[in-house]
Amino acid sequence: MRGHVAAKGNKYYIVVDIKDETTGKRKRKWLTGSDGKGFDRKRDAEREMPLILTKLNDGTFKETSTDSFDILMSKWLEDKKSAVRPGTWKSYAWLVNTHIIPHLGKVKAARLEPQQLHTLYHKTLKGVISISSIKKLHVLILDALNRAVTWGDLPRNVASTVELPKGTKTKFEVWNEEQLGRFLDAAANDQFFIVYELAASTGMRQSEIMALRWVDVDLEGKKIAVRQAYTKAERGHDFDDTKSAASERSVSLFPDTVAHLKRHREVQVARKRENGESYKDSGLVVQTMIGTPVNPRNMMRNWYALHERIQKEQEEAANRGKAIVPLPRIRFHDLRHTHATILLKKGAHPKIVQERLGHSSITVTLDTYSHVLPNMQESVLEGIGMSITGRQETIANKKAPL
Repeated sequence: MRGHVAAKGNKYYIVVDIKDETTGKRKRKWLTGSDGKGFDRKRDAEREMPLILTKLNDGTFKETSTDSFDILMSKWLEDKKSAVRPGTWKSYAWLVNTHIIPHLGKVKAARLEPQQLHTLYHKTLKGVISISSIKKLHVLILDALNRAVTWGDLPRNVASTVELPKGTKTKFEVWNEEQLGRFLDAAANDQFFIVYELAASTGMRQSEIMALRWVDVDLEGKKIAVRQAYTKAERGHDFDDTKSAASERSVSLFPDTVAHLKRHREVQVARKRENGESYKDSGLVVQTMIGTPVNPRNMMRNWYALHERIQKEQEEAANRGKAIVPLPRIRFHDLRHTHATILLKKGAHPKIVQERLGHSSITVTLDTYSHVLPNMQESVLEGIGMSITGRQETIANKKAPL
């Protein structure tokens, strides 16, 4: 096979005659080179032509993709549908369709430049979505372009050189023991009290609590086995594996939590008896009045409504001159953070906290709750003594040697 270099506009191209595999006829093909843009100089085209001709002859040549970036991302997104959870895929689809394709979709994938991604991250999207969302979006682009490079559709991954915008670490607010006790007392008769109790006393995720089955609750052994999650599906919610392998775990229960679970089960059994055949028992700890799984959105609406009620009661009590326990508004997920923070402040080893929360590694635990650990230093030093050697008497009380 032979080729030659020809000019078109202000670019040079490698031109070859190849056989069309469908028709069997010869046709002329203009090749743009490995970067898909053509060559600025004739000598560059002439230098690359022997390599391209060799690959054409031995059947290893693959032409750089001419797809636009929206087509590349859409293909990647469709293939990801069977590789990740439905809820995760939904978040991917939102980022791709709302924040990638509208801004860079019409750019040829082979002509995408690092500068374009830098502008997208630092100017177009910063302030529109969170820094963490921009970082997730970047991971999707990296993965899609890496696959294109692996499959030979693109010569390189331009996203690998792009610097991401800096952002402050997301902070969360937690309750102390008194505040948590105040909330649980106020929620004692609420329909979702057991949800709040489990979140506060075990550190389980919302999806894990909503998926907890009675067969995974050992009231005698005072343990819960976390084995599944109730997460977003393509339509609504469905049961799935836990977030990660480490999330599948055993969590020991406080005696009070065991007592609350026993009372909750008695109420559930009575409700099942009253409803008869109309009760569709799902075997879950948290169920609707007819035994079906609870929609997490309904629970969350109840969570914020309960907050409002408690705040109103506190305002009324304060107006009557009564002392109240300030109860800052926090997210439901912050009950998990509250659980971990209280345990660490009480001296629990971070490894135990990691196991209860189901973190993939103790590094995640230490990074998340690093602000709590410095507060533990004073008590640790007091336990050692007056110095690192364990001396119990201060140097000041000793006489200086003669």
